[in-house]
Amino acid sequence: MSRQHKLMAALAVVPLVFAACGGSSSDGSTADSWCDFADEADVVDEILSSLGADSSDVEAGITQMELFVQRLPDEAPDEIKEPAKKFSEGTQMLIDAIRAADYNVFDADLGFMQDSTLEADLDVASEKLDAYTETNCGRSFSRGDDTDTDAGVAGDGSVGTSGDAVDDFVDFNLGDGTIREQLVAQFVSIGMANEEAECIADNLNFGDPAVQSGDIGAMLGVFEECGIGLDRLAELGGG
Repeated sequence: MSRQHKLMAALAVVPLVFAACGGSSSDGSTADSWCDFADEADVVDEILSSLGADSSDVEAGITQMELFVQRLPDEAPDEIKEPAKKFSEGTQMLIDAIRAADYNVFDADLGFMQDSTLEADLDVASEKLDAYTETNCGRSFSRGDDTDTDAGVAGDGSVGTSGDAVDDFVDFNLGDGTIREQLVAQFVSIGMANEEAECIADNLNFGDPAVQSGDIGAMLGVFEECGIGLDRLAELGGG
């Protein structure tokens, strides 16, 4: 892979896509109330999928997410009470990790997502919630399964991105440190000084679709702010 290609790949980072739950019902003990609950989950999905990298936006979305997640076991009928509890506990772990990082997703310690036992338990719980919801409501519980996306957290704990300017799938293994730490390491690997790499990681708006696609034009302002002029950029991409 050329230095220029590595530069594009390192910059093509998209925010994590969260699986959200939500809703309201009277007692949460009937199929009908659960269907209402599942329908309202779509509203939370929309809120979270629109989040950028701004920590205040992330905090608002995560807070909304937590309100729903904490109610999930109580809203679930007896048939799916246990998987609902397991799914709620797993999602709360993600919420807690992001909150511990002051709502900066790139600084969150998400290594726990590579726990194979936890992954298997959550997969089973999610499948049971989907099966019950499909049978009784005519839809899956998590509509996220029906949405095409260029990014996400894979089953092996890696975060993948793709874009028009990036030919290969880019992996950030959550067991190898935070996304920010790995991003800085990728910048350094193409010849940047550590200070330059950290400056870009601190200032680049990864919520910008142009940045996600690897558009260098959308990043020039940050490069200049970090002391990386066009000559320096050409040098980095010339390998």
